[in-house]
Amino acid sequence: MPVTDSAKFDHDHLGHLLSDRLLKVPRFQRRYSWRDEHILEYWADIQRAREANNSYFMGTIVLASDSSGDGRDLIIDGQQRITTTAVLLIAARDRLYGFEQDRAAQGLESSHLSDYVLTKEDTVAKLMLSPDDHDTYSRMLERKPVNDPRDGLANAYHLIRGCLDDLTPTPSEYRRLIDLVDFLDTQVQVLLAVASELPEAYVIFETLNDRGADLTTADLLKNYLFSVAGEQEIDHVEAVWTRLTGRFEQPENFVKVLRYEYMSQWGSVTNRALYKALQERIGKGATVVRTYVDRLEKAAQQYLALREPDDVSWSSQAIEVKDSLLAFRRFGFEASTPLLLAAFREWSHSEAVRFVDVVAAWSVRAWMAGLLGGGSAESAFSAAAVAISQGKAKGPEDVRELVRSLVPDDLAFKAAFTSYGTITTTRAKYILARLEQQELSEKGLNTESMPDWSSKGVTVEHIFAKSSGPSDFQTIDEYERFVALRDQLQNLTLLERTLNASLENKRFDDKHRTYGDSAFSLTRELSQYDTWSFELAARRAERLAELAVRAWPL
Repeated sequence: MPVTDSAKFDHDHLGHLLSDRLLKVPRFQRRYSWRDEHILEYWADIQRAREANNSYFMGTIVLASDSSGDGRDLIIDGQQRITTTAVLLIAARDRLYGFEQDRAAQGLESSHLSDYVLTKEDTVAKLMLSPDDHDTYSRMLERKPVNDPRDGLANAYHLIRGCLDDLTPTPSEYRRLIDLVDFLDTQVQVLLAVASELPEAYVIFETLNDRGADLTTADLLKNYLFSVAGEQEIDHVEAVWTRLTGRFEQPENFVKVLRYEYMSQWGSVTNRALYKALQERIGKGATVVRTYVDRLEKAAQQYLALREPDDVSWSSQAIEVKDSLLAFRRFGFEASTPLLLAAFREWSHSEAVRFVDVVAAWSVRAWMAGLLGGGSAESAFSAAAVAISQGKAKGPEDVRELVRSLVPDDLAFKAAFTSYGTITTTRAKYILARLEQQELSEKGLNTESMPDWSSKGVTVEHIFAKSSGPSDFQTIDEYERFVALRDQLQNLTLLERTLNASLENKRFDDKHRTYGDSAFSLTRELSQYDTWSFELAARRAERLAELAVRAWPL
C-alpha cells in the first residue's frame, strides 16, 4: 500500500508534541520498556546538546488519527521517547514544587501535562498510556508515590528524578529546570509523520524500520495484524497476541516461532526476509488474520512442548518421547522444528508423537556425520515440511525419501560413529543411555529398570582416568594417543554417582570391580577386564557403533 497524499510530514519539537496535542498509546502497544541504559543515554544526549548549545534530532515520530473521535492522535512509533519525555516533565514539575516554585510548576503542568477540554468540561491528561501503564502514570500525574521497582515507568521516574537532583542540587538553581523544558520545546527536533488512518500509519512505520531497525519482526507483524484485523476481529487478535508474547521472555525466541511456523508451510526464509514474506502470505482481512493467529498460537504451544520433556501434553501419550526431546535440547536440534510443526498440524497426534522419535534418530545420524551445519539441513527439513503441509508426504516413509541426502545410511553412520571425536558429557549421557536401552531391549530385559540417566544421580565416567598424566603411560606417544581418546565415547561409560564418588580418578585396574556393581549393563561388562588398553577401547568403539545403527534406525 503506497503512502497517500493525506499523510503529512513536518519538523516539530519533542516538547511541543506534548504541549500542542492530545496523544494516546494504542491499547495493543507493548508497555513502557526502556531500561536504565536507554533512559541514561536519552538524558546524556540531551545534556551534551545543551552544553554545546546545539539542537538535537531525536528521530521520527509516527502518529495516526484515532477513529474513536476522542480528538487524540495515536502514537504508532515513538512511544518510548514521548513517554520518557513526559516522565521527565513530571519529575521537573515535582522538583519545582519541592523548591516552592508553585507558579512555575503549575505552568508546566498546564502547558505540557494536562489540558482543559471545553467539551468535556474537565482537565484531561495530554498523554494517555496503554492499560498496563495507565495506573502508574495517573499516580505520577496526581503527585502520588510510585515505588514498585518492578514497574518500568516508576523506575524511569526515580532514575530521571535523580538526574534532576544532580542538575539542581539547591533551590536557587530552579531556573535550570525551566531552561531544560525550554530546550525540549525549541531544540529537540523530530520528524513528524501524521497519517489520516491506521493502515497508512503502519506503512510509514514499516518503511522507516525496513533496514534493520531496533524493532523485531514480531513488532512489525503485530502492527500489521492489528492494522488489518478490523473492528470485527481486533479484540480476538489482541487477546491471542497477548497470550503468545507472554510465553516468551526474549523477543528473539518468539521470532523463532514465527519463522518456523512459516517454514512449516511455505519453505525456507531468512530472518531478514521473514516479515515481508509473512505479510504476503497472510494477506488482509479479518478472517485471514484470525485464522493466522489461531494457527500461530497452536504452533507456539507445540514449539514450547517440544522443548520441554515434562510438558503435560506428553503425559497422556502411550509413546515415551522424553529421551528424544532431551536429545533435541542437548544437541540443539533446531533445523527439524518446521518439519515437526507440520507433522503435528497435519497428521494425527499419535502419528506425530511417534514421528518425534524418528526425527530424533535422523538428527543424531546427521549430526554424527557432520551434516547438520549450515543451511542445508534446514532447507531439507523445510522442504519436507512443505510436502507434509501440501499432503504429498503422508507418513515417515514419504518424508525419509525427501531427506535421504541428509541422513547417512547404516554403513556411513557406523563409520561416522566409530571415528567421532571429543564429545561433551551432557551429550554423551544421552548417547550412552540410548545405547544401554538398545542393549537391554535386545536381551529381552525391561528398559524401565535402568536408572534415570538424565538425573544428577547418573554421571559420565572416564574409563582411562581423565586425570591421567604422562607418567601413567609407557611412552609420550601413548600419552598423546590418550589425550585424543580421553573424551571420546569409547572411553566413557555411565555410572551411578554413589559408585563414582569412591573412584577418585583411580586407575582402571583399581576400579574395574566397581563397574560390576553398576545397574548399567554396558558398564558392568567392563568389569570382566583386569586392565584397559587402546585396543580394547577400539573394540568397544566398534561394539557401540553396531548398537548405534539399531538404536537410531533409518
